[in-house]
Amino acid sequence: QRSVKAESEKIGKEEAETQIIADDAQKDLDEALPALASAEEALNALNKKDLSEIKAYAKPPPLVELVMEAVMVLRKKPATWDEAKKDLGNASFLSELISYDKDSNLNDAMIAKVSKWTNKPEFDPDLVGKQSGAAKSLCMWVRAMVVYGRVSKNVAPKKAKLKQAMETLSKKRAQLKAAQDELQAVTDKMLSLKHKYDESVGLKERLVSESAELEAKLDRAQRLVGGLGGERSRWDSSATDLEAKTTQLVGDCAISAAFLSYGGAFNTEYRVDLLSATWLPTLKKLEVPASESYSFADFLADPSDVRTWNIQGLPTDGFSTENGVMVTRGRRWPLCVDPQFQANKWIRNMEKDHNLGVYKLSQSDFVRNVEACVQYGRPVLLENVGETIDSILEPLLTKSIYKSGGSNCVNIGDSVVEYHDDFKLYLTTKLPSPHYAPEVSTKVVLVNFTITPVGLQDQLLGITVEVERNDLEQERQRLVIQNAGFKKQLAEIEDKILKMLSEAGGDILEDEELINTLSASKVTSNEIGVALEAAEKTEATINDTRMRYTPYPERGSLLFFCIADLRNIEPMYQYSLDWFVLLFTGAMHDSEKNPNVEERTDLLIEFFTYSLYRNVCRSLFEKDKVLYSFLVCTRLMLSDTKITSAELRFLLSGVGGVYPGKPPEKPADWIPDRTWTEVIQAGLLPPFATLPADLRDNHEGWKKIYDSNDPASLKMPGAAHEKYSAFQKIVILRCLRPDKVVPVVQQLVIDEMGQRFVEPPPFDLKLSYEDSNPISPLIFVLSPGADPNAALIAFADTSGINLESLSLGQGQGPIASRMIDDAIDRGTWVVLQNCHLAPSWMPALEAKVEGFSIERAAPTFRLWLTSYPSDRFPVAILQNGVKMTLQPPKGIRANMLNTYIGMEEEFFEGAGTKARDLRKLHFGLAFFHALLQERIKFGALGFNIPYLFTESDLIICQTQCKMFISEFDVIPFEALRYTCGETNYGGRVTDAYDRRTTAMMLLDYYNPLAINDGYKFSESGKYGPPDGNPKLPAVLDHIRAFPLHELPECFGLHENANITFARNETYALFDAMLLLMPKDNTAGKDGGPTPDEILQALAQGMIDTMPVKSEHFRFGLPFLVDEVGELYPTDYNESMNTVLTQELLRFNSVIKVLRSTLQQLVLAVKGLIVMSADLETVANAFLEGKVPALWLKACYPSRKPLGSFFDDFMRRLTFLQKWIDDGPPPVFWLPGFFFTQSFLTGTLQNYARKHQVAIDTLRWDYFVRLDHPANKADDGCFIDGLFLDGGAWDLTDNVLCEQAPKVLFETMPVIQLLPILTTQFAVKPGDYPCPLYKTSERKGTLSTTGHSTNFVMQITVPSNMEEAHWVKRSVALLTMLDD
Repeated sequence: QRSVKAESEKIGKEEAETQIIADDAQKDLDEALPALASAEEALNALNKKDLSEIKAYAKPPPLVELVMEAVMVLRKKPATWDEAKKDLGNASFLSELISYDKDSNLNDAMIAKVSKWTNKPEFDPDLVGKQSGAAKSLCMWVRAMVVYGRVSKNVAPKKAKLKQAMETLSKKRAQLKAAQDELQAVTDKMLSLKHKYDESVGLKERLVSESAELEAKLDRAQRLVGGLGGERSRWDSSATDLEAKTTQLVGDCAISAAFLSYGGAFNTEYRVDLLSATWLPTLKKLEVPASESYSFADFLADPSDVRTWNIQGLPTDGFSTENGVMVTRGRRWPLCVDPQFQANKWIRNMEKDHNLGVYKLSQSDFVRNVEACVQYGRPVLLENVGETIDSILEPLLTKSIYKSGGSNCVNIGDSVVEYHDDFKLYLTTKLPSPHYAPEVSTKVVLVNFTITPVGLQDQLLGITVEVERNDLEQERQRLVIQNAGFKKQLAEIEDKILKMLSEAGGDILEDEELINTLSASKVTSNEIGVALEAAEKTEATINDTRMRYTPYPERGSLLFFCIADLRNIEPMYQYSLDWFVLLFTGAMHDSEKNPNVEERTDLLIEFFTYSLYRNVCRSLFEKDKVLYSFLVCTRLMLSDTKITSAELRFLLSGVGGVYPGKPPEKPADWIPDRTWTEVIQAGLLPPFATLPADLRDNHEGWKKIYDSNDPASLKMPGAAHEKYSAFQKIVILRCLRPDKVVPVVQQLVIDEMGQRFVEPPPFDLKLSYEDSNPISPLIFVLSPGADPNAALIAFADTSGINLESLSLGQGQGPIASRMIDDAIDRGTWVVLQNCHLAPSWMPALEAKVEGFSIERAAPTFRLWLTSYPSDRFPVAILQNGVKMTLQPPKGIRANMLNTYIGMEEEFFEGAGTKARDLRKLHFGLAFFHALLQERIKFGALGFNIPYLFTESDLIICQTQCKMFISEFDVIPFEALRYTCGETNYGGRVTDAYDRRTTAMMLLDYYNPLAINDGYKFSESGKYGPPDGNPKLPAVLDHIRAFPLHELPECFGLHENANITFARNETYALFDAMLLLMPKDNTAGKDGGPTPDEILQALAQGMIDTMPVKSEHFRFGLPFLVDEVGELYPTDYNESMNTVLTQELLRFNSVIKVLRSTLQQLVLAVKGLIVMSADLETVANAFLEGKVPALWLKACYPSRKPLGSFFDDFMRRLTFLQKWIDDGPPPVFWLPGFFFTQSFLTGTLQNYARKHQVAIDTLRWDYFVRLDHPANKADDGCFIDGLFLDGGAWDLTDNVLCEQAPKVLFETMPVIQLLPILTTQFAVKPGDYPCPLYKTSERKGTLSTTGHSTNFVMQITVPSNMEEAHWVKRSVALLTMLDD
């Protein structure tokens, strides 16, 4: 092998030497080859045409001839032109030149011979080319041949040497090849032996390895069986469940999709109803398999995710879990209805680690911030969204994403923003009941996060235990987190095992990682199982202890929903959950401690209930404090099942259902129609089923209760006293004596909750201040006549704080903003008055208040706000601020004291000798001011329109009174009455009859007798100025001697006015309570009919009562006006025909509205059409026994309840049908007319045309008839159907007289309306010009016809008393009553 290697190296050296020889020869050849290549290229470029060109010369140019001669020499032919021409004609001339044998022909002799031509200077290609291009190419070829020949001469020896070297090298290579072949044979034999050896060794090692591997597999198999065995029972159960669920998957997916799309906006009850009463039965009917016990949350939510959400702040109740699923699983972005900030807190915690951006649409830079979040994939939370969403967000809401330049993009406004897949959008609104248009609802998932009682109770329980037993709550929270971690870890282990099993190859025993994971998982699973079992036992023990505190959170949850509902009656009654929780927690710190859990819980309930009452009452108007107490009382009674919701709803609405068939007649005349109707309605409820029969059988006993001044103190007749509970007796009292209900309601509150719950604490400004902090504004909710300025200024002085005040209005916003910024830093107080006058600036104020921080604000800083009730006031400020209501004192006595306490003696002494007269008249003025403010409580009996008289009216009248007395020798009473009654107070009075009332009232106080001692303001003599010229302290003592509760006589009203006031107060209380009643279906569960059943029966009954055509209504409903017009054609001498057809047209429009509404309501209740917002309003009105606003808009004015309204409406239709059938009646039923003025004008027109007088010279004269005429009046008309309000009619003397006790309205006899000339009319002594109104509301508006919607006319009636008496009594005629 070494010799072969040495020989190989030697031959290699010789090969290198031979290569050097070859390279030297090649170098010489390379000198000639370029010229040769150029010549060959030139020859290739020639063609026959080029050669013919040369051949064509008869005598060629000298240089051409010279070249051709040289060519002939090289071709070994004669060097003559003739021979050249001949050779040029040879077809193979060029190919022969190209293939010229250079090595044979170009010897030394040939080179020497041709050089004779080539050595000539003119034998140059460039020179030749000037004479012939073809000759040039031939010249180049000749020169190349000469060069090649000379080089070839030098190369020849070198080629010979190279040839010899190559031969020698070839021989040596052959010898080397033989040696190498011999060496290869030896090597192959050696390798063969080595291969056999390696195979033997490999077989041994493989057998050893296989043995070890089999042992390892056996071990792994044992571990695999053991590891999987630990999961067997759980996996078997899962497999069984999965197999069952697979068949139900289609139905479950369908329900889940529906739930996700439509269920978010509903509360728990509606979601359960949708699922159990609609979706599951529908799938069953369609034979689509679905889970019987389907749960939306269980189907779409992973339990470990739910636990994580709970830890992050999502309430633990099922309703909240469903909301969490909809927020995280929906394809559309969620819009959360979140009045209690629950979703907001959860989302903040959930996305906190993802750099959540929290913005408001009111921020000027919110678009820029959202764009950045979209681009970088950060989640965004948009807070405080209103009922409309900025259109700039529409591409985001609709996910209008498109590809641009390979990236996902979305348009936001005018910007194109790159869309990151990790971007998320959350929207929340604080509005409790927002109304979103369909175009908004289709772009987002509406999720109702309004807190539920169960959810709140669980939260409050956690807070209670955290405060009361902090150790237990911490341990519970630790266990919740630990268990969540354990269960999550188990799920992860299971997922990892299944993943590795699915990814394993053919033999899973070869996967060492899988086997190790299984072994570890078994150990971990066992450890976790033991830990979970122990934890669950511990948690059960903790929960048992926690549950002992449950009554306190239950009460807290109930009370929160009481105050949360108050916003329905007044937009300023807003309370946040955070504020409530703070109060809830404070009660635990401030109340009496007790080691016994049950006793401690009772103490907490008692303390917190009253604490909340005190704090809430501070922010309620006086009229709503009884309401709040009653609300809490009834909610507690409902919770304790002492009453049913059906009983409560009847107490508030007087509607119990629909009476089957015709109701029985009332058993006695003393029973008012409304009373009997409500008794019949009460009888539809199981507890009162026998009440109508009891009243019928023992009506004399019930009459004693009806006639009593204190009916609640009497025992009910028969078994009723023992049969009915205290609450049920109030229900009965509502039917018999609604004017006595409020005191009995207060007594019920006292009996159930205690005396202090009907005694609101007095207003305490200092206490309110102490309950506030620098970032919580203090809000005064004002009522007319209330001004907190003086009290605030005094309090600021006492506290040593600088106070700055600003009245808001147009352009004041920026100034207010600067004042707040300065005060925050300096720690002073800012008062912004009349916030209701700057609604456009309220969002800016809200943003500024939300920007307050404890870190920045000085500890003494406070922001005080004053506002009248306004729905534009920011809810966030109301919820988090300290609210206080401020109202002027109630009652004549309190009002007078309020006037005089603020006065100084100098005011009277300034009048000098006339100080006594000033004191007398001023006392009358103050009394007049108090009367005006207190008279409003009597409703329409007080004033037709409730006016807001203020302190400024009194102050200017005080100044004028002093001026007139001081500057005139004789007091100008007429001027005083004019400035006071017509200018100052009268300037606010817009109704002519109200102005008449104020003028008549003022006459009692501004008259010459008023300055005399002994003058009294009322018939009882209890009210009047003090005698003499007393100082202010004596005057105050005189006022304090006034009755605490004034009687109607001091207002000039009949004692029955108190009944009217009390009835109005009762119905106002009940109407407000109705607004707080939950709209649910619990009525049917209490034994009565469900709301849907009531609605369907009511609507269908009305439809049946109002037929399209019947034997009675032979002209159909609506009336066939054209056919009636044929019976009563337009007649110049009979305007009543036109009046009739016009009335029919008006009633036809009402009939169409009523019938259409009723038909749609029936279909909506059956679910055949959508229950629109209008239909829902109609349905709610029906359930409350009220006439829907939709009907009143198309109808005549009416204040009757629903049943009476419809009966009255059908009576009007019957009146018109009878007119059609029998002709004009002798006595017209005036209430039956839709547009009463049309009838009156038509009657005047008939008279004017009959007697040929101008209609504008006529007016009415009035005659009261005690009979009922059987024939039409010759002139004018007879009318009836009117009622006297505030007075009665003496059927003996045929004059106006006083009412009988408890008889509020009396039927007016027939009145003859007789047209006479205006000049012939004269008011006789004692006549009272009595206004006639359509309803008891009296006030109205001017319609497009120029007539009031309520006032009809003035009817002058005779009386035996002066006009002023009846004016102060507010006597009026009405065309219909409220019953």
